[in-house]
Amino acid sequence: METMQSRTKVDFYITKYSPKEAKKRSEMGQYLYVVDISKIIRDLGYTTEALTRESEFIINYTIRKKIIQGIYSTKCEGILVCYKNISQEFIENLETFLEEHTETLEYTISDL
Repeated sequence: METMQSRTKVDFYITKYSPKEAKKRSEMGQYLYVVDISKIIRDLGYTTEALTRESEFIINYTIRKKIIQGIYSTKCEGILVCYKNISQEFIENLETFLEEHTETLEYTISDL
């Protein structure tokens, strides 16, 4: 007998605004898990002007780890990804990353 495993449903909100400003613009701001890419870059000791392939790899790994934490957080209703220089390439990379987890994850991505 096959059992159907339920998939986690996660709504992603992508914004160029700061987390504080984005939460004001969102109806459920207080329930969002925040991935602040600028903060991640700063915390790792990098600047966006001088990124090497190695530093980009480390930043991407850290962002992915933070997103996974948000997906499995029981206290949030979605994930807010904040970065002032957000690009279409970033969104495509996020979709590719999420597609790797479609057996256990159902997602939507929206602009905020």
